[in-house]
Amino acid sequence: MTWWQGAWQAGAWGTLALWGVGLVWFAACTAVLVRTDLREHRLPNRWTLRLWAGGLAAMGGGAVLAGRWDVLGSVLLGGLGYAAAMLVLHVLSRGGLGMGDVKFAGGLGSYAGVAGLDAAVAAGVLAILLGGLTALVLLVLRRATRATALPFGPAMVAGAAVALAIG
Repeated sequence: MTWWQGAWQAGAWGTLALWGVGLVWFAACTAVLVRTDLREHRLPNRWTLRLWAGGLAAMGGGAVLAGRWDVLGSVLLGGLGYAAAMLVLHVLSRGGLGMGDVKFAGGLGSYAGVAGLDAAVAAGVLAILLGGLTALVLLVLRRATRATALPFGPAMVAGAAVALAIG
C-alpha cells in the first residue's frame, strides 16, 4: 500500500488535502529550482528553504492530522538524513557538490520521507545514479569534460519524484 492509499482507506481527507497542497508546493518550488540550477548552477536559499518548510508543514502536518507519528518521524528524519548525507558528500568532494544541493536535499528528503525512510534513501541513491548517468552520457557525447560543472538539482528532483511515485 502506498503512502497516500493508507490515508485514503482511513478516510483521512484533511491529510490527503494537505498532502495534495504539499505536492503542488513541491512542483512549484522544484520547477523554479531546476530552472535556476540549469541556467545559473545555483540553488537559492529562499527556494530551497521554502521547499523544506513546505515539506515539513504539508507532509508532516498531514501525518499529524492522521495521527501517524511514524510518518511524521520519517518526514523529519528523511529531510535531516538526506541533508546530512549530502553534507558528507559536499565535504568529501571539496565543494564539487554545493551547499545549495545540501539544503535542497533536506526539502526533498522531507517530501520523500512521507513514503518512508526507505523512500528518502532511494531518492538520494536515484539522484546519484541519474546524475552519474547524465555525466557519463555527456562525456561520451563530448558535450562535457571531467572538469565541467553540471547541475545536480534536476537529478535530485527526479530521484525524489520517482521515490514518491513508487513509495
